[in-house]
Amino acid sequence: MLPHPMIEYVVVHDLVHLIEPNHSNQFWDRVERIVPDYLERKRWLAENGASYNL
Repeated sequence: MLPHPMIEYVVVHDLVHLIEPNHSNQFWDRVERIVPDYLERKRWLAENGASYNL
């Protein structure tokens, strides 16, 4: 179970892929409009996500 802010980031990330299929600048711009602190959440997930039983 991830913390709610991380779940929100993952859901937004996946939903934006419905519009932008790759990790282009446009993709990250769209993510940032919805989750302004996405870089912090992305970093947290990279550092801590593997330690969670998903």
